[in-house]
Amino acid sequence: MPTAFLRLSVALAALCAILTACPSDLPPPPPPGVQVNVTDPDNGKNFSYYSDNFVPVRVPLASAPQSAAEAQMLAAINAERARGGVCPAASGGTVTFPARAPFIFEGHLHAAASGHAAYMASKNLIDHIGAGESTPASRMVAAGYTPAPPSQKLVIFEESLALNIDQSAEVIAAWKTSVRPSSMF
Repeated sequence: MPTAFLRLSVALAALCAILTACPSDLPPPPPPGVQVNVTDPDNGKNFSYYSDNFVPVRVPLASAPQSAAEAQMLAAINAERARGGVCPAASGGTVTFPARAPFIFEGHLHAAASGHAAYMASKNLIDHIGAGESTPASRMVAAGYTPAPPSQKLVIFEESLALNIDQSAEVIAAWKTSVRPSSMF
């Protein structure tokens, strides 16, 4: 009996080795979490990511420290949001926006913005398309910003750019004359 058991054990071990060595037709299991499909209508680029217990980071990441000028800009944007105001409408005319809650600093978003700002400075240009044809949405996700939107809700990835303006009040004034950036207020 021990010889038969040994032969059976050797046969099972050989079968396991053969099965392990053979490629499988089964697809790999999906990553954990919720699949989020991103449609970027401005750039025509679509992609997906998986979100698994995303937690916003309310401090700068070590790779992207926040400067005093950046903190001042966020404070100025939030002061404008708290005031409410009037901005141009896409269809012409103007739109009045009510006072809104402040934006809250998020480290992943700041890292994406800092990286793109450095890229634009190195190329001496201003553009929403970045290194490797990246888009605002793809840069934010690559930086680790991977929220799972509530059911039937959208996450909108946007960025607003300004060039050769040193004062936050001047940046806000310029943004308020443009339809897309003014939507943040």
